[in-house]
Parts: sequence; C-alpha cells; structure tokens
Amino acid sequence: MRTDSVSRVQIQSINTQWVDVGQLYNVGNRNWFEFTDQYWESFPRPILGQIFEENGRHWKPSARVSLPRWFGHLLPEGRLRAAVADAAETNLKNEYDLLVRLGPNDLPGAIRVFHEGIPNSVQTPHTEDADDGPYNSNPILKFSLAGAQLKFSVYGDEKGITVPTKGSAGNLIVKFPDERPGFDGVPEAELGSLVLAGRSGIETPHSFLVDPLEIEGLKEWAKLSGGRKALAVTRFDRAGKNQRIHMEELAQILDIPTANSDAKYRGAKSDTVATVIAGLTDISTTAAVIDRIVLNIIIGNGDAHLKNWAILYKDGKTPTLSPAYDIVPTFLYIKNDNLGLKLHNTRSFYEVSPETFESIGRRTGYGVTAAKKRARETTERILGEIRIMSEYLTKENYDRLKVHVSDLKLQR
Repeated sequence: MRTDSVSRVQIQSINTQWVDVGQLYNVGNRNWFEFTDQYWESFPRPILGQIFEENGRHWKPSARVSLPRWFGHLLPEGRLRAAVADAAETNLKNEYDLLVRLGPNDLPGAIRVFHEGIPNSVQTPHTEDADDGPYNSNPILKFSLAGAQLKFSVYGDEKGITVPTKGSAGNLIVKFPDERPGFDGVPEAELGSLVLAGRSGIETPHSFLVDPLEIEGLKEWAKLSGGRKALAVTRFDRAGKNQRIHMEELAQILDIPTANSDAKYRGAKSDTVATVIAGLTDISTTAAVIDRIVLNIIIGNGDAHLKNWAILYKDGKTPTLSPAYDIVPTFLYIKNDNLGLKLHNTRSFYEVSPETFESIGRRTGYGVTAAKKRARETTERILGEIRIMSEYLTKENYDRLKVHVSDLKLQR
C-alpha cells in the first residue's frame, strides 16, 4: 500500500554549497510545496523561480495527483518520461515518484530533490489547486518533435562520454536519432541549424555529432539508433564538474499547465515571450529574442514553444537569456507545421513580415521602428549564411528549405 512521503528541495549556490529551500509533500492524492523559513531569511539567497518571488514565502502551490506546475516542468516529456516511469516501476502519471527518482541526480538547473521519509502530522494547504481545464478542452494537439526524441544527460571529457555516476551531473545532452520512417537526419539538421545560428550572431551551446554506441551506459538504447549519429549539446546549466547554474523555462515563469502538451504552444504568444524576457533582463535583450524568432521562421522551426525559451541565473539571482536551443527545421518532418507560438496574430511562417514585429517593439519598449529594422537586418544575416545548411541536410531537404525560404514574406 502506498504511504505518504516528504522530499527535501535544495538549490546549489554559486559557491557549490547546497541550500535547503523547502519540502515537497505527497499526502493522499495531493502534492504541495512549502518553503523553509531559513531560505527566505538567508542572504544572499539564490532564486528558485520568478513565480515564487511573486507569491512570497507563505505560498504553498499544490495539485491533485500531479506535481505543482513549476516542479512538473522539471520532468522529461514523451518517450523519455515513459522510460523513467518504467525504470521506477511507477505509473507514467505519478509525477511525484518520477521526480523522487530523478531528483537526487540530474534535474535541469541547480535543483535537487531527495526523499526524506514519511511526514509527521501536516496540515494540507487550503489553497485551490491549479485548474488545467481550458487546455484539455482543445482536441487538436500540436505534435512536438522533441517529445518523440530520446534525450539523455551524460558526462563527457577527454576520456569519452558516459552516463554520470550516482549523484553527479551530466554536462551534455545527447539526442538520439529517430528510428521512425520519414525522420532520418534530425540530429544533422539540428546541428546545421545551430551552426547557422552561431554564424548569424545568435548565441548557441557547443554541439557535435557522436556515435551512440560509444556512450558508456547507454549501449542498450544505442542499439535503436541503427548505426546513425546522435547529437551532443553542451549543457549551459553546467559549469565545470560540480557547478550547476540555475535556470527556469518560460513555461515555469508563466505557470503553464503540464497536464496537456498543447499548453506550451498556446499559453502565450511570442510577443509575451519578448515582453517577459525584456522585463526580467533588459529592453536591449529584445534584439536577441527577435533574432531567434526570425531564425525559427527562416528554417521552419515549429517547436520553439515555452519550454524552449529559458532564463539563466549565473550569479544565483540575476536573470539572463539562455543560449538558443532545440532549433530544428521541423517543417521538413511534420506536414503543414507552423510557428507554434503565435507572433502577433499569426502562426504561419509565410505570413510574417518585418511589420509583424511591431507589436514586440511596442510592448517591450524596444521601439516599433527598431524592431522592424532588427528583423530585416537579422533576415539578411541569416540568409547570407544559410548555404551552410547544405552541408547538414540531404539534397532533397535542402531544396525544400530553399523553396520554403522563397515563399517567406520576411525576406521580400
């Protein structure tokens, strides 16, 4: 019979010390989080997340069956979540057990969670559970290519790549090739997109192709790759062997539901993404946001949802925009794909023009004229480098990319 449980939540400070933040409770069918007084009284105090700063020390986010949203976003999606559930011998929807299974080792950012035991007498919070209903009412779900990929956190150095030892953090994310028909070459296409982004002045993590069979500890999974290469991406939330850099996704900052995968595409517009990032960082960061949206349009990336925008806390408290990640020309693999997040009033790659960015310029304070100018200049920079994609795509897919680009209003 299942028993109640409590787990400790910690965050790593910039001096690599672990700071107690609070407890995550699992009592009956309710999960909730409570802060420790010591966390709020300590100075300097590493930030856990913007939503906690807004709601304060006495806030106790809760949910029935699932985790409170912020913690739910720490869990993997798609096939990897199913694999974790199978290894943990628990139900796929039992998010608390999944987090406890993953928590001590290698969660995103500078967080760790570990089981403490059975809670003493506790008072269930009277706060209302988050209502995820509106997103569940839409039967048309946007397909996420990333959700279908197997992704693993591994550790790489001059000796090779291996699964981290227990309690250690990986410094690379490895994305395995998709074995389904019609999805050949996804790792190569993503690497080409990252190279194109870097050449166009967009900050990206170092990435390279690797033979999955050479990764110690993942050889059983690697057999599924059929001899094809995987993509290895350096984790920007890691520094050195023991230092973790805290981060949170826009989905966490905006308190987006986790129960339905469509919410990360419909919970906000790209205009909102730009506004939130400018508000947390600086108005000048709007230029980098525009650059990334333009890149997504040009390469046909429809997977730039709210979990693929992130904020880093390099000093533990000051928000900065993370490098760009998960940049894939999804239109090559998903028929009739679109931007996912609306930009002003459209999701169509082909309806966006420099004037579409006026809303971002207005809402962020960056300026209408400046936003249009930035979109035009970024388009020119990317198109000036786009030939590099021919080295990473098949001839057929590169030809399709050229047709896609020729149809865009953005470059006219």
